[in-house]
Amino acid sequence: MHVDNKFWETFSDEKWQHLVEQYLLEISSNAGKEYTPENNKWGLIVTEFRFSSRPELQWKFILLAISLATTDRQLGDIAAGQIEHLLGWHGEEYIDIIEQEAEANPKIAKALTGVLKYMMSDQVWARVQKLQRQAEHKI
Repeated sequence: MHVDNKFWETFSDEKWQHLVEQYLLEISSNAGKEYTPENNKWGLIVTEFRFSSRPELQWKFILLAISLATTDRQLGDIAAGQIEHLLGWHGEEYIDIIEQEAEANPKIAKALTGVLKYMMSDQVWARVQKLQRQAEHKI
């Protein structure tokens, strides 16, 4: 399924809320289960979203998802998917914003501990690692 970039631009706040809630519910429901396309419908939609939306919308999704996340598993999925992608593709644009948000938001700081380098530049990755060390001292 390929969705045109403009599709995501039409989402109302209610649609964003629904997407994030379903995505987080699916993460919790799949704990301990083997991955299948049938039990990962929302995860597949979110993956398509990452590759077909503007980084500003990805950041909006990340902030909403982290605000609604209630488990470490959910934060880990957000880190490994959404945050790694945003920083891998748009790290130079977003690392300052993420540093500021991590300072003010302990849930984002905690989520960052689950981020791997992916496609980040060495400079962005070094800054993420610094945030990870800082967050680990607070946990």
